[in-house]
Amino acid sequence: MSAVRVAALGDLMLCGEWEGPAGTNAMRCFGPLAENLAADDVVFANLETTTDSSGSQISKQPRVVADAGAIRGALTTLDVDVVSLANNHAFDAHAEGFETVLGLLRTLGIRSCGAGSDLGEASRSCVVERKGVRLGWLAYVAAETKPSHVAGSAPGVNVLDEERAVREVRELKRNVNHVLVSLHWGVEYCNLPSPAQRRFARRLVDEGSSLVIGHHAHTVQGVEVHKGGVIAYNLGNATTTDFPIDGRLAIKQSRRTRSSFILRAALLPDRVLAVELVPFLAADGSFNLHDPYAERLVRRACRQLAAGVSEWRWRRRRLFEDVILRAARKLDPRVIRSITPQHVVRLFRNVARGATGRGPE
Repeated sequence: MSAVRVAALGDLMLCGEWEGPAGTNAMRCFGPLAENLAADDVVFANLETTTDSSGSQISKQPRVVADAGAIRGALTTLDVDVVSLANNHAFDAHAEGFETVLGLLRTLGIRSCGAGSDLGEASRSCVVERKGVRLGWLAYVAAETKPSHVAGSAPGVNVLDEERAVREVRELKRNVNHVLVSLHWGVEYCNLPSPAQRRFARRLVDEGSSLVIGHHAHTVQGVEVHKGGVIAYNLGNATTTDFPIDGRLAIKQSRRTRSSFILRAALLPDRVLAVELVPFLAADGSFNLHDPYAERLVRRACRQLAAGVSEWRWRRRRLFEDVILRAARKLDPRVIRSITPQHVVRLFRNVARGATGRGPE
């Protein structure tokens, strides 16, 4: 039996510089990436974009909202089969925008998981079969990412409850060959997962998951093999853009945040046969696969992960990358005008939180 090839992409944020090209000439824009994915049996992505179908968006900024045509163009060109909607931007245009995206996915024949009309639907697994191998997907978003809509009796995302996730992995494993878990989690701009993240990801593998796929950090993190399962702690941004807040440029992207990688796994019915990482850099509406800078970034992240993640080492890294470097980026002349007194207060709070290993506010 030939192996099933599964390819996973990081955050797809299709607004800003990607909205026009994805909507009008998606093949020219996404062609190099699509060509690399053409031989895969299943393509997965974290769809971190919604569309404004009601003229109403949440007050929290930045928001990731694009025309439905851009979402359609990107997903069809990349031939995406499964998306996670368990992220903190899925409801940036409220439930109406989410429902429009969900309808678009159904029209395109793309399966989704991680969000829904209530908790039952949001926590439901997604099962696909290729070459006689059954693959079951589960998707969760950490509460620390501050999603605007949390599934309960109303529409929202599937917030991570570790004990429930472990039970759901165990239950799904009884009915599929492989369980694949998508986790929207972690500290932004930090290229190391926390010790707690590492313990939990390994526990998911212990309970039956073959692949654990992380998103949200906006930078790549390392990949490791644990007891035959593969854990990619963060794939980075497959696409991203500069973001304004209150009409002023507030988040300026860099080569680091524009670098990502395809996680490709070859799956036999009873095991993961092989894993491949394909680094790339996405900027100016195009993709440079095997970009030298992205390759160095991925190699370094894997080396740092392999060196071990002690509590003290992670606190230092988190303080430097998410607090100090993040504050330094605000000094960019193009960004500095967006700074408010609240940013200064938050900086000092985050220094204190970073010193104790806690996530940012």
